[in-house]
Amino acid sequence: MMANTFQNLKIFSKIRSKKPIRVLAFGASNTQRYMTGMHWFDYVELGFKQKYSGNVGQFINSGVSGNTTEDLLYRYEHDAGDYNPELTILTIGGNDCNPDRHISAEQFRKNLLELYDRLTKQGGEVLFQTYYASDLEQMIPERATAMVRNMAIVRETAKDLKASLHDNDLRWALLREHNIKLYRTLMRDAMHVNSLGNMAIGLDLMRKFGLEPAESDLNYLAPGLFVQRVLDDFEKEFGEVE
Repeated sequence: MMANTFQNLKIFSKIRSKKPIRVLAFGASNTQRYMTGMHWFDYVELGFKQKYSGNVGQFINSGVSGNTTEDLLYRYEHDAGDYNPELTILTIGGNDCNPDRHISAEQFRKNLLELYDRLTKQGGEVLFQTYYASDLEQMIPERATAMVRNMAIVRETAKDLKASLHDNDLRWALLREHNIKLYRTLMRDAMHVNSLGNMAIGLDLMRKFGLEPAESDLNYLAPGLFVQRVLDDFEKEFGEVE
């Protein structure tokens, strides 16, 4: 399940050299902390600090609800560039598919490339992340179609750039297709996850970073670990997700 890992990223060389890392989450409402409970990025931070100590580095959330790729470019210097992150988890595209924003597929791809170029020119790496398979039945058809298209563009862009990719979209699409009731227990609305959905994403990211949950946290994490196991089982049965 989820065969590729992120353990070849340069941040691990810095950690082995006892140098602090700086990890940035850059995106829109799926990145911004706006509700109670742990966010998927909190699990990443917690996993690193539990494994490598609280001195491992800084974990900065620069998510702003409603943002498109154009918004990220506009606020890049203040909210990303000034931090000079070694790793940026870039999760964007849901608002770019809003027909009122008038961002074409070509422009979306161009903006992703520009964000990647700026971040890597500063010496950092980019981990592209797709959304978590939105509830397309609950969206207007034009936006639902664009959402599928934009997540495919994120996937293709990461592949073209030989960059790391965390593909929630394909992984969650299997759950949405084969167990819509369980899928919807993870969703706050058609385009946002709830606290359980955040836990499931966070646990998947932890695993791909090579981070194990602490034994003392297993009871708290039991619901998310159950969802992770279901997602793994669907991948075994219906197709591996990279």
